[in-house]
Amino acid sequence: MNRKSSRDTDEEPVIQTVAEPLQQFLQKQALPQTPPKNVSAAETSQSPQVRAFRPTNRQPLALLTILDDGSRDEGETVRLRDSKFTIGREKGDLVIPFDSDISGQHAELRCQKQKGRFRWYLIDRKSTNGTFVRAFRASLSRESELVLGGRRYLFQLPETSVEATETEALQTNAYRAPTRTMLEQFVPRLTEAGTGEKNSRSFSLGGNEIFLGGDPRCQIAIEDDPFISPKHARLYQDETERWMIEDQKSLNGIWIRVKKFPIDKQTEFQLGQQRFRFQPNVA
Repeated sequence: MNRKSSRDTDEEPVIQTVAEPLQQFLQKQALPQTPPKNVSAAETSQSPQVRAFRPTNRQPLALLTILDDGSRDEGETVRLRDSKFTIGREKGDLVIPFDSDISGQHAELRCQKQKGRFRWYLIDRKSTNGTFVRAFRASLSRESELVLGGRRYLFQLPETSVEATETEALQTNAYRAPTRTMLEQFVPRLTEAGTGEKNSRSFSLGGNEIFLGGDPRCQIAIEDDPFISPKHARLYQDETERWMIEDQKSLNGIWIRVKKFPIDKQTEFQLGQQRFRFQPNVA
């Protein structure tokens, strides 16, 4: 059976947010514990499990925190009681006029009921600079846009090669040394965005595992960015030949651009230069 590699698909990336590993740990901690010594097994089995009251006919309360600069915990918290909440520089339920990188109406948090279940989505409203989600691990599709440290990068897969016609295959051409453009047709690249073609740096992803960071020993060494950790991210191909990126416990994280992203767990996202934390279900 042929495997379908990441270079053959343009699907939305699979993103595992930074809160998910913690969520898995908490779920294990929440497993039933051994009953106290003074409580018999019969009493334990007969005791009904009582849960705290939660609304069932309306969406659960959600919390949005506008994080303070340089913090992942402190900030201004807003309780979302409506099913739609917009954020922008000029219009919306939350207006942030001092950030010129945020569009007039940049993004929207929307709660939808599907098959009897409420679910929140983060939706980009065709903003100029995009909406980014902080990820622990994510798949990379063609033209994925990332924020790493203080810069943006574009992940580019090689273009699908076009088979030569029979006539072209029979023709003899004089030898020419392969140019960088020709080499780029065969390997993925990570290219710095927003600097113009002449000044942008581009890194080829040769091999199945590449580390990116400020340490010169990394295959992709970015030593002039103070927001890049010594070993910031790992790029690799999984067993299906799909390219992945994984955070290496960096201080400032990896962020991937999204258009519409379902939020089932606590998630951090960035609009312009402003970062947020969203908790969809408040206990």
